[in-house]
Amino acid sequence: MPEYNEEMPLKIIIQQLMDDYQLSSKLRQMRIQKIWTRIVGQYAASQTEEITFKNGRLAVTLKSAALRNELTFASSKIVKNINKLLGEEAVEDIRFF
Repeated sequence: MPEYNEEMPLKIIIQQLMDDYQLSSKLRQMRIQKIWTRIVGQYAASQTEEITFKNGRLAVTLKSAALRNELTFASSKIVKNINKLLGEEAVEDIRFF
């Protein structure tokens, strides 16, 4: 764990703690889950079983094979919209299962 001193800004300390405990990825995953319906619509969101995020890769498990195929074709647009709503380039790739 890195050394902390009284002169470090609180923002940097919090970011280091989040990195040390790997909380950044979990926080992004929760934010993505929160905006998922806005990104893909109500029907696709209702067919979503699980969303996980790790190392820039988003994995989405869907109930419908047809929907999985449709969203795969739109994956680059979905990634772009997620990153836009997150306000950062967090998602590099998305896979549907």
